[in-house]
Amino acid sequence: MPDQMATPGTPEQTAEAPPSKEVAGFYNDLSGLLTELFGGSLHEGYWRSPDDPATMAEASRQLTDLLTEKLQVKPGDRVLDLGCGSGAPSIRLARTTGAQVVGITNSAVQIEAAVRNGQEAGLGDRVSFICADATVLDFEAESFDAVLMIESIFHLPDRLGALREVARVLRPGGRVALTDLLDLDPAPAPMEQAVGDLAEHSREQGHAALVAKPVRLEEYSSLLEQAGLVLVERNDVTEHTVAPTLACLRQRLADDHAELVRTYGGQVVRQYESVLPLLEKAGFGYGVVVAAAPSGRDEHLA
Repeated sequence: MPDQMATPGTPEQTAEAPPSKEVAGFYNDLSGLLTELFGGSLHEGYWRSPDDPATMAEASRQLTDLLTEKLQVKPGDRVLDLGCGSGAPSIRLARTTGAQVVGITNSAVQIEAAVRNGQEAGLGDRVSFICADATVLDFEAESFDAVLMIESIFHLPDRLGALREVARVLRPGGRVALTDLLDLDPAPAPMEQAVGDLAEHSREQGHAALVAKPVRLEEYSSLLEQAGLVLVERNDVTEHTVAPTLACLRQRLADDHAELVRTYGGQVVRQYESVLPLLEKAGFGYGVVVAAAPSGRDEHLA
């Protein structure tokens, strides 16, 4: 993505970051297949326990519900879904809370699907979708009561810059709930190698690196403080998300391979089948972070 928000002195947040046009290209190519595989959304599932019988679609909705609950929005609140995908989380959040939701993504294919899905859900008056660059939010300061960022921050070129923009558009006391990829290995080399492998594979497929370097969950204390946000909670939910999600994706690809090829084309299916082993090898963790804009305006500006 354009580097308008890159912050001097934080190179670790911009290294190997994905340009927005390349990320959009990836999702323009694969959004239909990914939406099918993930059960309607474009994000991980959340299984409450090892015995949770949820399907991929159900677990995906459970993750949306988890983040929605942490936002604490009420009817009439205005929510920004930053990286809205095909619109499923925005629609579900609007339906369950009564909030007004604005979703943004830089994928034209996703916008078309999101608008269609919102209309089909009968929520066209409460959800809207904009094709826009998430690195420079074209919204006035303090214009949202909450911001949802499910699996979007690791696609952005600068985590700190993105969080500063979130802080700018949040009203005092408003919350942001996000998910991010975590580096779980005490030695950074294996994770860096995995990210490098993904980047190389992406270039071979005609895309740039799709994910920025994973972070340690504890790094969010500093990131949020520098962004002008207050940490509410941070949780490592890797055990509830990553392995069962990857298992569901692999099983679906195996069980319905012929049907998926007929629907989305062999090239598209093969492209994602080649990415999946790299994701499994990477061993990313998965974290949920919740923060709030300070309640006092003076403090918010400090």
